[in-house]
Amino acid sequence: MSSKRLFTHTLSRRRLLGSGIAVGAVAASGTFAVPIVLGAARQTPEASGKLVEWGFGIQESNPLARARVLAFQDAFPDVDLEIVESFDEQKLLTAAASDTMPDVLWLNRFETATWAARGVLMPLTDYIERDSYDTSDFYPFAIAEATYDGKLYGIPGGADVRGLYVNVDALEEAGGSIDDLDTSDWESLNDFGAKMVKKSGDQVQVWGFDNRSSVGNFWLWGYGNGGHFMNDDGTEATFNDEKVVEALQWAVDTYDKQGGSKLYDALATTFQGDQQFANGTVAMTVYEQWMLSAAIATVAPDLNFRLLPVRVHGSGPDGDITTYSGGNGWYIPKGAKNPDAAWEYIKFLHTDATWQIGAEAVKKLRQENNNPYFPSLTGKTSADQWQIDNLYESVGPAFDDAVKLLPELLEASHAREIGKSPVAGQLDDIMLANGVKPALAGSSSPQDALDDANQQAQDAIDMF
Repeated sequence: MSSKRLFTHTLSRRRLLGSGIAVGAVAASGTFAVPIVLGAARQTPEASGKLVEWGFGIQESNPLARARVLAFQDAFPDVDLEIVESFDEQKLLTAAASDTMPDVLWLNRFETATWAARGVLMPLTDYIERDSYDTSDFYPFAIAEATYDGKLYGIPGGADVRGLYVNVDALEEAGGSIDDLDTSDWESLNDFGAKMVKKSGDQVQVWGFDNRSSVGNFWLWGYGNGGHFMNDDGTEATFNDEKVVEALQWAVDTYDKQGGSKLYDALATTFQGDQQFANGTVAMTVYEQWMLSAAIATVAPDLNFRLLPVRVHGSGPDGDITTYSGGNGWYIPKGAKNPDAAWEYIKFLHTDATWQIGAEAVKKLRQENNNPYFPSLTGKTSADQWQIDNLYESVGPAFDDAVKLLPELLEASHAREIGKSPVAGQLDDIMLANGVKPALAGSSSPQDALDDANQQAQDAIDMF
């Protein structure tokens, strides 16, 4: 984690009443009674005292978070909630060493093993068993990310997912058809990419196909080619798996067929705000779901595009989907002074009723800004589907199809295997810096680059 400015926000009931959002109300839907939908063993939960939470900001610009936290405070008026909106790695280590831990942490699930292996996090097993808390409604990849050494440490609280965005007009100009595009035929994706490139002299104006391996998305292609990056127990790196090497060679070919990675890198310096697909600078790309709302719907709402699933290499047009996902989750650290209140906080924020409160607040804000509403991916299947069924309003056929596709992508998604290791962050850096980038730049063959990356990854694992 990078160093960030610390900001502490204490939420008392008096502070909430003056916050600009009425306690017990969300402007999008009027007043509501907060339903408590919790574990079967405790239908009337109690929580009180000081509750210190780190990492989850509730700025007015983030209504999904803000409305849910305000609803919690309304339901638990005896809890004095203090929020530290950001923290860095050193602050957390210092807190662990000095017995000054917060009660609840908002962390990237990719860091679960990193902190659990260091004894910083408390497994949630006892609370889950005590309350018969059902985790089956969360996407499997999200639960996998929040698990270390067979124990669940976190409850997922969000998700991202990747699919293939295609500019239909550009594809047709290159002789393709969106209805016949087989995303398991990766060679054809490269061929179309080369045909969609547009240049003015030596300058690239439009990049055809961006597989985004150069910015950390190579995991998708490695998995999609049948490769694995780590053994089952997280003790051995397999970056140079034969199938991973093949996938990297394909990724190199993607760039080479369009003029090489140097041309791409030069063009990429002009990318601004995730808008390169929406503004036509890239014709086909793998990207996360927020491309829909953050770029296309605001920059180019009339763009003729489709979001498609990438399918396993060679599996055919109806083959298995390949993608990977990440996101944050809630954790209770060892040394928490009020772990019972922390658990009630975590449960409350993840009920379907509370997610609905947040989603309605998001829709209200987007409507006020004359922007269309898109569902927020939560990591929980029922909450995601409820937003699609009850809040999403048609924006256009391409957007509608994309929104319907999101749950299918999430169900098929992987968690990155390196997340099983306490040095996951190092392994992620090593793969990109020592494996992918040298191969794309042509300074090393895919085999040699991945052999080197694998050795460095294994050294990092063994040194932990």
